[in-house]
Amino acid sequence: MFDFIVHKFYEGGPLVMGSIFFVLGVSLVIIAERSYRLWIEYDLANSQNFMLIIQRMVMGDSIENALRLCQKARPKLIPTVLAQGLKRANETPQEIENAMELAINTVVPKINSRVPFLATTANVATLLGLLGTIFGLMKSFGAAAVATGAQKQTILAEGISEALTATSFGLGTALLCLFAHGILTAKQQAILTALTRSSSHLMDLLYTRKIKGKDMSQIEQEG
Repeated sequence: MFDFIVHKFYEGGPLVMGSIFFVLGVSLVIIAERSYRLWIEYDLANSQNFMLIIQRMVMGDSIENALRLCQKARPKLIPTVLAQGLKRANETPQEIENAMELAINTVVPKINSRVPFLATTANVATLLGLLGTIFGLMKSFGAAAVATGAQKQTILAEGISEALTATSFGLGTALLCLFAHGILTAKQQAILTALTRSSSHLMDLLYTRKIKGKDMSQIEQEG
């Protein structure tokens, strides 16, 4: 297998193939890092159950327990944002909303980081593959101009092989980058949706808690 890879590397032209290998390596590093961040470090898989627990704590007036639960769940992003709202649970709704918006704006760049670069590496890999095609065709046409007989056929075959090898490797790398870009973008959107939904849910819970607290105070005063 290693010999086959080395053979194809030289067959497609070391300069072009080496450049595509570099682009592939960079892309794989980005894919691995983003996959770890989005699926393991940032995502809260059971976000709905987590919000049910937070809801029971908030409506039970156990804000401190809810805050400790969110802090314990870091660096998950949903608890990180919810913690900022819980810290201001006794302030005005506008202050709570501002705090959570600031927290969301802080974590969104973490979610969106580096994934768009995969679209760039896909384009670069495609262009490098096409560049390899041009080099291969130049080699073939150059052979047609100066070589004769069997030597001409050999050089023509080598040029065409170089063109096809570089092109196929460049396109294969581009397809991998675009496929990964699509999957990672979908995961980003899912996290952002869950983040928005959870923050809105907490805002509603804290507002409801505040309203009930006022009603209870009025009842006690009337009593």
